[in-house]
Amino acid sequence: MSSDTSVVARFDEEKRAAVERTLRKAVRAQGIAAIALAVVWGFVTLLPIAVVSADGQVTAALVLAVTLVVPLAIGALGVRQLRRRPRMPEIAVAITPTSVQFPALERPSAFAPRVRAEQWVREGTTAEIRPASGLFQTPLVVFTRQDGGRLRRRTVSAENLDIDPRILVDALGGTASA
Repeated sequence: MSSDTSVVARFDEEKRAAVERTLRKAVRAQGIAAIALAVVWGFVTLLPIAVVSADGQVTAALVLAVTLVVPLAIGALGVRQLRRRPRMPEIAVAITPTSVQFPALERPSAFAPRVRAEQWVREGTTAEIRPASGLFQTPLVVFTRQDGGRLRRRTVSAENLDIDPRILVDALGGTASA
């Protein structure tokens, strides 16, 4: 394939919907777990406060009440997590005559930073197909670029694409080792 060819790889609609369902389940489970932890931690924290205030040591009880901030914060983060609706982008990767473009990706955890959208220069960017191995039972298309002294890498699940992943590899002149 010539270097002036454009290729757009989209996520397969059915598989994209399945991944989004899995993400929603993970986000919901994390939110429920955070709220449950906040409730348990809150009760454990309230016990010493109640005992100290029953002894008439109001000042000590107020100092201990400050420790309730932690379970309140965890509970607020759990509620925030329950409200999140992560979505997969439609486009997995776009290869233009001058660049390779990757969309931003949301992660299921509110604590993990979002994977930013990136645009790499096409010249010097390679792609290869890595077969499924170990616990990860899906082949990957691995895009690699050396910028200065820094190695940059992005991966896309090969079986979630609407096109043959070898087209992406051929467009960048990489190796297809599936």
